[in-house]
Amino acid sequence: MSLGPIEEELAKARSAYRNWGRWGEDDVLGTLNFIDDAIRAHAAGLVRRGRSFSLSQEFNEGGPQRGFRGRINPVHYMKDTGSDAAAGTQGFPHGFGGADDHVVMPLQASTQWDGLGHIYDNKQAWNGRPCTIVNGDGDSVTGIEHMKDAFTGRGVLLDVGRAVGDEHGELPDGFAILEEHLRATIEAQGATSSVRRGDLVLIRTGQLGRVRRLGAWGGY
Repeated sequence: MSLGPIEEELAKARSAYRNWGRWGEDDVLGTLNFIDDAIRAHAAGLVRRGRSFSLSQEFNEGGPQRGFRGRINPVHYMKDTGSDAAAGTQGFPHGFGGADDHVVMPLQASTQWDGLGHIYDNKQAWNGRPCTIVNGDGDSVTGIEHMKDAFTGRGVLLDVGRAVGDEHGELPDGFAILEEHLRATIEAQGATSSVRRGDLVLIRTGQLGRVRRLGAWGGY
C-alpha cells in the first residue's frame, strides 16, 4: 500500500521522534522518566512567593462538549440538600445533617491528564503494545494512575498566544504551533523561560480567553 505525502511525513516523524523502547519494554512513564528526585528538589527550591493557582476548567454545564462521539458536559445533581436536613428526613443521629451530590460526565468533558494509553498509532499503543490492552475494564497498563507520583517538577509557561498571536494575545483555532514559535516565545520571555530536560512545559494559546470573551466555544 502506498502512502500519500502527508502520511509519509507523519510516518517519518513518528519513527524519528518516538521514545518507544527508550526506557525498556515495560515502561509506563515515557518522558516522565526524565524527572528524578534531584530535579524535583531543585524545582522546590525555585519557589519564591508561594502562591498557587489552578490550571483547570470548571466542570459544569458550560463546558465545551457538543455531542461529538456521545460526549456531554457534566451533569450535576444534588442527592441530599439543606432542605432534606431541615425536614428531618435524612435519618442521621444526634442532630447531624449533610449534603451529597452526584456528577455524570465523560472524562473528556474538561481539562484532564491523558495517559499513555489514550492515543494509538496504527493499532499500537505506547511502547509498541497492542492497542487491545485497553479494554472494557480500562487501561490496566498505562493508565494515568501510574504517573501520580512522577508529575512534580519545574514548570515553564510559554505564552505563545501573547508572543505570536493577535492583539488579544490569542491564536486562531487550528493554528499549528511549530518549534520556531516556541523558540520565539522563549526569546521574548527571557532566560527564565528556557526549557531543560525534565521540565513540565505549559503552552498558553489564548483559546480559553477567547471563549470567555465571546461567550461561546465556537468550533472547538
